[in-house]
Amino acid sequence: MKQLILPLMLLASSPVTMAQEAPIDEMFRVMSMDKQLTGGFEAMLPIVDQITMQNKLDENAKEELKSIFRSWFEQDLEHEKMLNDLKALYMQIFSNSEIREITQFYQSPVGKKFLDNSAFLMQKGAQIGMQEAQSKQFLLMERVKPFLDRHKTDN
Repeated sequence: MKQLILPLMLLASSPVTMAQEAPIDEMFRVMSMDKQLTGGFEAMLPIVDQITMQNKLDENAKEELKSIFRSWFEQDLEHEKMLNDLKALYMQIFSNSEIREITQFYQSPVGKKFLDNSAFLMQKGAQIGMQEAQSKQFLLMERVKPFLDRHKTDN
């Protein structure tokens, strides 16, 4: 009997009840949120290009570095925890009714097209942002340098 009580107590005290979880679970399934996480990882791979350029790595080293990033993502990150945290976040922002509407959108042809292209859009968006930031990095450094000069300690 004690073995049954603890799981029931944990479920009862959980902020995410079964009634709340069903719409969010459906939305995440329709969105293929696990694949969206992978797409988010793919979107950050341009940092490998930046590291490759900064360290003057050859193509083999670049591929090895990508492999290191990929193993970190696949083996070290807790995907289930991230998905649960994302569910909790969505449920803080959206009501069950709104989650159902979002799910309906993602089931529509336009919603499916959006999901099919979201990883590509994230990757290209990250590249656009990185390129713009790199092209204006000198302006940032012009602003940061006086700050650093003011806070420099003499050792």
